[in-house]
Amino acid sequence: MDITLTRKAANLYGIFGEITSPEGDVLARTLEHAYASDDTFLAKLAPGTYTCKRGVHKLSNLNPFEAFEVQNVPWFQGAPVTGILFHVGNYNKDSEGCILLGTAKGVGCILDSRAAFDKFMALQVGVDEFTLTVICSS
Repeated sequence: MDITLTRKAANLYGIFGEITSPEGDVLARTLEHAYASDDTFLAKLAPGTYTCKRGVHKLSNLNPFEAFEVQNVPWFQGAPVTGILFHVGNYNKDSEGCILLGTAKGVGCILDSRAAFDKFMALQVGVDEFTLTVICSS
């Protein structure tokens, strides 16, 4: 299922948004790592349209897990970007640019990440790739 990520807020706790279906249904709340830049906060993943591909990935000390990776991400702050995944996490520190999924936004975090990630992956059963559109709300 193709999805849209709409960023709603950016602060020192992260870049907060939501993922919606083509019909406009909210599928998950999101949190991406916030990178300070002058007087604002930026996400590694620039607004645009991307292909996301299913694969098995490993993060630090975690066991390998199945997730979707965003493909062909533009450079960020002068460096190439790879490994932008959808995965479990609740806080800014849990991401180095990846898209964390939650059921709701908390104070400086997202909540119930495991449940939201499992629901997201269930919606993508039988899907090997999808289109992600990233936008910022005004």
